[in-house]
Amino acid sequence: MPDWLIATGLIGAVLFGLLSAFFPPLNAEIYAPAAPVIFPDAWVLHVCAMTAGLVVGKMSHFVIADKGAEAYSRRREAKEAREAAEPRHPSGPIRGRLTRWSKAMIDVLDRPRLGPLVMLGSSAVGFPPLAVVTVAAGIKRVNMVLFFVVTTVGCLGRFIVTAWLVARGMSLGQ
Repeated sequence: MPDWLIATGLIGAVLFGLLSAFFPPLNAEIYAPAAPVIFPDAWVLHVCAMTAGLVVGKMSHFVIADKGAEAYSRRREAKEAREAAEPRHPSGPIRGRLTRWSKAMIDVLDRPRLGPLVMLGSSAVGFPPLAVVTVAAGIKRVNMVLFFVVTTVGCLGRFIVTAWLVARGMSLGQ
C-alpha cells in the first residue's frame, strides 16, 4: 500500500473520530471493527488516529462544559423546579434503574478514587454514555489532564480490543 494512501487514511481516521464526537451517526464503534478490514496491515495506527480525533472532540465538549458550568446550573435548577411541579409518568423499572445508576455514577465524578473509575468505565464500556460523562466532568470541574488520560486509555482499549477481535477472526477464517 502506498505511503500517501496510508497517510490519507490516517488523516481520515482522525477526522472521522473528531466528527464522531460531534455527530453521533458517525459512530466511532463502527470505525474500529472496520479498520482491520479496510487497512489490514495498519489497522492499529488507524484505530489510534481515530481515537485521538474522538478524544480531541470530547475534550472540546469538556472545555465548553467547564466554561458554561454556571449557566448550566441555573438552567438545571429551573428545570428541576418545573419537573417537581409536573406529575411523573412511569418509565418502566429497567429504564428507571439505569437512570438512577447513571445519576449515581455521575454524582461521584469529582471524587478522587471513584471519579476516574466512572470515566474509565464510560470510555471503555460505554455506560454511562461518554457524551454525558464528558459534559458532567466538565461541569464538575474534574481535572482536565486526568479526564484526558483516563478517557484516552478507556477508548483506545475498547477500540483496539474490538478491532483486534475482527482482525483475529479474519486471520482464523483464512
